[in-house]
Amino acid sequence: MYKICPKCRKKYEKLANYCDQCGIILDKNKNCCNNPKSRACETAIFDETAIYCKYCGSLTTYAKEKQD
Repeated sequence: MYKICPKCRKKYEKLANYCDQCGIILDKNKNCCNNPKSRACETAIFDETAIYCKYCGSLTTYAKEKQD
């Protein structure tokens, strides 16, 4: 899991707390559908332990990140 700057969208490892470009507090990236195929997929946010999207069966972003 990584964190992301809500302003510039730069990604950081989970230990970082502030963006080195913007200086603002980083947000933990949400676990979403990695390959959205419908409006339900695009707006769904899953629990940290979810591996698959319950609407289309694609991997979640957290599962995809672990796979890579």
